[in-house]
Amino acid sequence: MSGRSASPLPYTPQAFRRGRLHGLGHPQLVGFLRDLPRIADLPVEPDAIVYLQRPNLVREVALPGDMAAPWSHLVVKQFGWRGKQHYFFSPLKRSRAMKAYRTACHLMAHRLATPLPLGVFEERRWGFVQYNVYATEAITDYLTLRQYRHTLPDGPDDMAEVLQLAADYIRRMHDSGLWHRDTVLSNFLLAGPPGNRRLYLVDLNRAFRLPFLLTLMRAVDIARMDWQEWHPQFVALYCADRFAVPRILRIVRFYRRWRTLRRRVLNALKPLRHRLGI
Repeated sequence: MSGRSASPLPYTPQAFRRGRLHGLGHPQLVGFLRDLPRIADLPVEPDAIVYLQRPNLVREVALPGDMAAPWSHLVVKQFGWRGKQHYFFSPLKRSRAMKAYRTACHLMAHRLATPLPLGVFEERRWGFVQYNVYATEAITDYLTLRQYRHTLPDGPDDMAEVLQLAADYIRRMHDSGLWHRDTVLSNFLLAGPPGNRRLYLVDLNRAFRLPFLLTLMRAVDIARMDWQEWHPQFVALYCADRFAVPRILRIVRFYRRWRTLRRRVLNALKPLRHRLGI
């Protein structure tokens, strides 16, 4: 793993190693990350947030007060395994933590907001990933787009601003060659007051970076964003004068129906998949 980074991070990543554990991090955090025990073994502080526990563990970790770092907490994501087949193929691929880190660097290179990546590390044995973690700054005072859509805290009239912000973000992301593949509304963090909002994209490890995106790929990402009754309005804002709105909507509706059917089939097969460990 090289210490170089082609992304415009506001710092120069520093490489570190401890036994089979190796990674990159912010120079102020390298010692902390290198000596950090297994995330799952850390005690849960009363005021700390645990975002997810399975299959990935996502939680806040407090930094020591004497570090004088710009951040008091990090969000760390330890990636687990959804099935044995993913572990067996891990020698052939980047770890999911490194994929998330590289995707974050890509977004920042194209001036698209994501929590600032502060560290990434992994441990392999015979090429098989044993442990991999991605660490970022902790974004505070936000709502996910799913929460915003559900509660409409600023009233329905302000939904147009949020839809425009999200449409601009997704279109610019696609134009940059990034296919996120998991653009559910809970993966977007909305921070700031009306008129000065900022949108952050998270959960980056499934993304692909491509020379260009087909219309079908764009539509699949759009379809995953469950805007409910606002979906036609969002598609129109995304398309602007560049894409045919009826065509995108047709693909979106077809994909959503197919995804619903697929989910039902997978749920029916869940007991068998659990027994086989896949």
